[in-house]
Amino acid sequence: MNVTLTELKRRRWRDVSLQDLLDRRTAAGRGLSDPQPTPERAAFQNMVLAKVLGIIDEELTDRQREAVVAVILEGMPIAEVARRMGTNQNALYKLLHDARRKLKLRMEAVGLPPQEVLTAFDEG
Repeated sequence: MNVTLTELKRRRWRDVSLQDLLDRRTAAGRGLSDPQPTPERAAFQNMVLAKVLGIIDEELTDRQREAVVAVILEGMPIAEVARRMGTNQNALYKLLHDARRKLKLRMEAVGLPPQEVLTAFDEG
């Protein structure tokens, strides 16, 4: 059953290139959970999103950025991303771990704690 589910997830991403994911990530409203936020909330979400995307662009290596966008922002399965990047899953986990650590440190340094980011996009 697990093999079947993994294959179905992999097929979903078969015709999607990693570069397309990188290009799409800046689309308007990407990642916003509230379909009709108040103007104030939308402005806050856009400000937080712009800061986070800026940090991703400034702090991460190209390889880290590619992995973060594919796995975290787009939800592509780890196995598929590892295959496309020509690496193994363990190396990809390490790459993502390092990227997350860099992002967290930089976000805190610019006064944007991770909890504030989560709160900005919380549906509650």
